[in-house]
Amino acid sequence: MEEFYEQIKQNRMLLSILGVVLLLLGGYYLTHQQRTPIKNEIKTKQVKPPVKKTREKAKLTSSKLLVVDIQGAVKKPGVYRLKDGAIIQTAIQMAGGLDTNADVKQLNQAKKIADQMQIYVPLKGETSGSAPSSDKNQNDGKVVNINTASVDDFKNVTGIGPKKAAKIIAFREKNGNFKDLHDLTKVSGIGEKSLDSLKDQLTV
Repeated sequence: MEEFYEQIKQNRMLLSILGVVLLLLGGYYLTHQQRTPIKNEIKTKQVKPPVKKTREKAKLTSSKLLVVDIQGAVKKPGVYRLKDGAIIQTAIQMAGGLDTNADVKQLNQAKKIADQMQIYVPLKGETSGSAPSSDKNQNDGKVVNINTASVDDFKNVTGIGPKKAAKIIAFREKNGNFKDLHDLTKVSGIGEKSLDSLKDQLTV
């Protein structure tokens, strides 16, 4: 029994030191306890600005095509489609270019084309009265091309006044080019008798 008390006395100092160490560790833990970070679960969505349709409009504008009929002294005459704003020179290039016997002096290659326009490239030696010219719709009062003529071009045609000329052009713009002179009878105010008096002054 006495030996037990002696051991307790000897170990009292050791127990005191262990107690102090435990207290220090407990205090350190309490003061330096790491806090668990709170995650922000609120998700933010990025709002994209509305897509502008300017590109689509630009594509629609640029995709507008004009239909032209190219005839005469070109390598590949025919009907072609060109972009709005194109000139006669571009149309000629699409038709394979000019023939060697083409008379370009009678042709304004810088002129802008119009929808359903007929372009005629004259041959050397041809006069404006013998073939329709894309630069001149009025052929010196001899023959007028009803597919390219304007209201002014019909002034020298006997039997067609400004009102009737306007009707012809309106019909042409709505239905396309005339295939032959007889198609003029489909225009209001022009009958078979009128056509007989006009056919020597008109062409297609």
